[in-house]
Amino acid sequence: MMKLLQILLLFFVFVPFTLYGQSSELANDLKEHVRILASPEMEGRGLGTAGIELAREYIIDEFEAAGLEPIGESFLHPFQIRLGLAWVPAFNIVGKIPGNDPDLRDEVIVIGAHYDHMGYVIRADEKVIYHGADDNASGTATLIELAKYFSANREQIGRTIVFAAFDAEESGLHGARRFVGDSIVNPADIKLMFSLDMVGMLEEYGGLDMKGIGALDGGEEVATRIAGEKDIRIKARGHQIERRTDTWPFGNVGIPAIHVFTGLTSPYHQPEDTYDLLDYDGMATVKKYMARLVTEYSNAPQLQPSSSFIAAARVVDGQVVEIRRPFFNYGIISHIGSGHHKYRDEFFDANSVFNFGIGLYAQFHLSNKFALQPEVLFDWNGSKWVEDNFRRQSLTAPLNIQYNLFTEGTDARVFVLAGPYFRYNFGGKAGDISMDYDEVFNETEWGYNIGFGVEISRFHFGFTSRRALTDIYQNESAFGEIRDASAYFTFGIKF
Repeated sequence: MMKLLQILLLFFVFVPFTLYGQSSELANDLKEHVRILASPEMEGRGLGTAGIELAREYIIDEFEAAGLEPIGESFLHPFQIRLGLAWVPAFNIVGKIPGNDPDLRDEVIVIGAHYDHMGYVIRADEKVIYHGADDNASGTATLIELAKYFSANREQIGRTIVFAAFDAEESGLHGARRFVGDSIVNPADIKLMFSLDMVGMLEEYGGLDMKGIGALDGGEEVATRIAGEKDIRIKARGHQIERRTDTWPFGNVGIPAIHVFTGLTSPYHQPEDTYDLLDYDGMATVKKYMARLVTEYSNAPQLQPSSSFIAAARVVDGQVVEIRRPFFNYGIISHIGSGHHKYRDEFFDANSVFNFGIGLYAQFHLSNKFALQPEVLFDWNGSKWVEDNFRRQSLTAPLNIQYNLFTEGTDARVFVLAGPYFRYNFGGKAGDISMDYDEVFNETEWGYNIGFGVEISRFHFGFTSRRALTDIYQNESAFGEIRDASAYFTFGIKF
């Protein structure tokens, strides 16, 4: 009995120390990866620089040491990017661990992290390096440690796991786009993708984002359950794919893709993003969480897109082939330009004055070609009025149909627009005299808009010409009919 008690005592004393030692060792390994990748010698890992070549050599060495198998003849997937008049070489680094389940091994889970950053600039004859410790040496370090873990525990995985260090993310997700576009792995075989992009600030951020986890059928339930086991709070989730990281090229062809992220709490895109600021114990927790999560997903009988993800997609022959624009979105919009009055019965028009409007807009994407955009604007409009200004305060409600001339997935579109507007005038002055909407001026106005615009990701830019079809006066003036006309540059941003 005494011997049994001694054994139990040793177990409860030494096992926690052993587990702590393993966790501490992992944190130190992660810290060493980040220290090297974010070192001054790497010069910010700018696209096409000597620094990113050093980073590439380091990652290849780590992949080889982990025992990954290359896809093809080497770990390198070369491509080129056009920057101005120059073609710049770039390289993804790709390795794999084959799955063990004969029924699942032909299916693939991709774990990715971009290893490029912003390089350096010269200021006052001094080299200022954007070290990119959190963005994204943290994700690359976690990718390396996950590769080592799964290589040492191959018997646990059913599906094949592909590890991809992407180049040229900062320049426009080029590495991930080319990975998908060049079919380095057949996209039809990829059932799930994770992008480890900025995972170094778990404690300060107060949790972990898993945006896009709802794109996988049952994904949120599994991720939340395992997060509870690892004492991690999951913050952002849902089925929408993050556009600003390497998840987007995968999600846009129907692959559930999850952004693993600990927020913008580090000095994002600043030279101060250095290795000493990161939470390495938190990174170790994220690595263990991802190891447990990917292990479970690799052995799941099926990995299927969720119904909410499919509802936002274009499906051909039962396969998701493209993510459509959400049917509804909304945002804030501003109109900045000038306006004047047109004297329809005279040979002259009034001079222009500055016009401005700001408000909210909604978009209803009726099809790939047509969208309906209502707006509600608080509007300052007017014209030159004899020796002074005519200035109204109004609520203006345009309702435009947009026709897409060109689209690039859901990232960009070019469109023309036309539609009516209604304006309610509630204040203003003609010179120093307040406007009389009871007997002199029309309180309401109708007219039409025509214009064009460009939408890139969350941002909208355009030009709108607005013409009134009703007079500013209740009764015809001495100059005949007078109608408002204006032209605006527009800027909007989606929420």
